[in-house]
Amino acid sequence: MKQFNPKQILFLIYGLFISTIISAQITPHGAIQQMQKGINLGNTHEPPTEAGWNNPKAQEYYFDLYKEAGFDCVRIPVRYDNYTGKTLPYKVSGAWLNRIEEVADWGLKRGLFVVINTHHEDWIKSSYTDANKARFDSIWSQIAVKFKDKPERLIFEIINEPHGLTKAQNDDLHARVLSIIRKTNPTRLVIFQGHNWGGSDELITAAIPNDKYVIGSFHSYDPYLFGLEGQGTWGTASDYNQLENKFKAVSNWSVKNNIPVFLGEFGSLKKCEFNSRMRHYRAYVELSQKYGFASMAWDDGGDFRIMERQQKSWDEVKDILIYTTAKSPVPLVKVYQDSIIVINWANKVSDNDSIIIQRRAGTSQNYTAIARLKSDETSYNDVKPTVNQTYTYRVIAHYNDSTGLYSQPIQVFFPKWVKPVRVPFKGVPHEIPGTIEAEDFDKGGEDFTYHDADVSNIPGKYRPDEGVDIYDRLGTGFHIGNAIAGEWYEYSVDVKSEGSYTFTVHLATVYNGGKFQISIDSARSEIITVASTLSNLNTKPFSTEMYLYPGKRIMRFTVIANPLFNIDKFEFDLKTANRNFEINPEKSFQLTQTANEIIVAQNSNQNLNHIGLYSVTGSLIKVIKNPGNQTVIPTVGLPAGVYIIQASNASKRFSEKVIINPF
Repeated sequence: MKQFNPKQILFLIYGLFISTIISAQITPHGAIQQMQKGINLGNTHEPPTEAGWNNPKAQEYYFDLYKEAGFDCVRIPVRYDNYTGKTLPYKVSGAWLNRIEEVADWGLKRGLFVVINTHHEDWIKSSYTDANKARFDSIWSQIAVKFKDKPERLIFEIINEPHGLTKAQNDDLHARVLSIIRKTNPTRLVIFQGHNWGGSDELITAAIPNDKYVIGSFHSYDPYLFGLEGQGTWGTASDYNQLENKFKAVSNWSVKNNIPVFLGEFGSLKKCEFNSRMRHYRAYVELSQKYGFASMAWDDGGDFRIMERQQKSWDEVKDILIYTTAKSPVPLVKVYQDSIIVINWANKVSDNDSIIIQRRAGTSQNYTAIARLKSDETSYNDVKPTVNQTYTYRVIAHYNDSTGLYSQPIQVFFPKWVKPVRVPFKGVPHEIPGTIEAEDFDKGGEDFTYHDADVSNIPGKYRPDEGVDIYDRLGTGFHIGNAIAGEWYEYSVDVKSEGSYTFTVHLATVYNGGKFQISIDSARSEIITVASTLSNLNTKPFSTEMYLYPGKRIMRFTVIANPLFNIDKFEFDLKTANRNFEINPEKSFQLTQTANEIIVAQNSNQNLNHIGLYSVTGSLIKVIKNPGNQTVIPTVGLPAGVYIIQASNASKRFSEKVIINPF
């Protein structure tokens, strides 16, 4: 048996100790898992000089607020240009490096991850000369030396949004600077970014450094017009899908290359429509969690403000960043006249102990719990709050032994209710027979003359102040788009003649299976199933028959079932005018009744092309086109009473009363 002397044993122990230290070095994936909830200390150290824009100098208590709020990481954008010499050796001000060290240490000593970068260094982006490259390299050499002994929770980001550099220049800059950093920081985590504005597409095409300690980064405020301009609304299924496609593409790149992802900036302007802005932040948080990205919300103390620095308080976006997940309740809110605000939500968990409803009024940032409900409740009525006030609500899946799951806030204005007035869109009722354009429903408002699942007219091309989505038909008119189950539209009509009408609606859809029904006062059509027209624009007719009485009435078109379709127009053609149902003495058919059905048997040589069952008021209950010699009409579920069987062929129409009795 081999013997070891004491020196050999000590050497083995030392080797194991060193091996343990090396193996404990944090990996890029490990770091990203620990820095999921992040925020930027923006517009502070990246102005030309500190406090040169809208914010005062950073204070240490900021980092107490970050830690207490629950953040894991703070990204500190830094500009060096005005603190660096213009000629060799391009010395960076020692005072400036000390200041950045001081601020970074505030985060590090509180256990936070801290990211420092070079930010707004436009001189290198606009002029990638040898002299400027040497100056940029020198800056990073001095940063690397200054911070080489800092904890591994300090991460370097080589450059922010290198707009102005070509892809080749950006790849070259990252490779060169990374090699400089590695001379003094061999295992320091380093973030690289694609060219242009550092978006997701640019990350995917960037050259990947041959280095075990790198993290890929992208920024996104998409969609641009909403996130960075504050235009329109956000939150449709299409909006979510487009955003998720971006995350999927980055995730696929990440998995393929085994490089974790750092979403260095995201957000939307405070001037954005409130509920859209809250949905937008929630979507970024959920997608980052779903795909395992670390996400850093942009906070510039201004238009993207999240922390109220001097007030030592937070915008409610903070609670989305910290407490909202895909398991959080999904809220909706609706006003019912002058008495109730209804908050509905979808529960995503079943192990919570209760549901808490919080509310704040007006501009107050303080929420108050107004209800604690059973864990499976999905609705709450806030009865008679003060009118002419804006209310903001949150729904929290509460746990006694852990942190609750917060919905994003949702806001609604509770007005003093004014009873709506119905007005035909063109001032007078639509005439029947005739054509009615679907977009010309009555004026009056949501839940009175129409109901749409979304409060906004997304295209805004026609009647933009009303909630129905109306699209331009490429200059040939308009149609109601994205009609989904439960939505309806009402029209004032003037039926000129009593009789049997063919009702035709012109629809376009790429899907099969949508259903709709039309009613005119008490007369209702059958439920009609839609077949695909293979286009969202090219329509096909879908028809049924109705018996109508003359006079001014209200017509309602109701979407019964999805998938969605687009509605162009309605046509009513008078098929047969008649003051009353004709009870023709000539028999074209024979009736037989059982407890559950009526059997209609054609007499010989009648060639009936239509059999319909109507209520005594003329409402069509069932229609059979081109019936056979014997037709069965089920009566299960029909109320007892008098009904009309009406049949017709090419030249005559026949009617017969039938009494359905309860059995």
